[in-house]
Amino acid sequence: MASKKLTLNAAGDAATVADATISDIFTTAISMDSAVTGLYGLAQKGLLFVGGMVVQNARLGNGYNPFK
Repeated sequence: MASKKLTLNAAGDAATVADATISDIFTTAISMDSAVTGLYGLAQKGLLFVGGMVVQNARLGNGYNPFK
């Protein structure tokens, strides 16, 4: 299963598909017009989830350990 990067054109009516690179995990994390699929997409979702856990734990005053 290959990871792909989907990018919408400026009009929003067509998309281009290309092979994804590891850096696409980070560059598409907050993008409104591109996304990654496959294993890189799952890795991106996992990193965002754990990042949210870190922020919540820091807000509660328990430090930056997401599993505490």
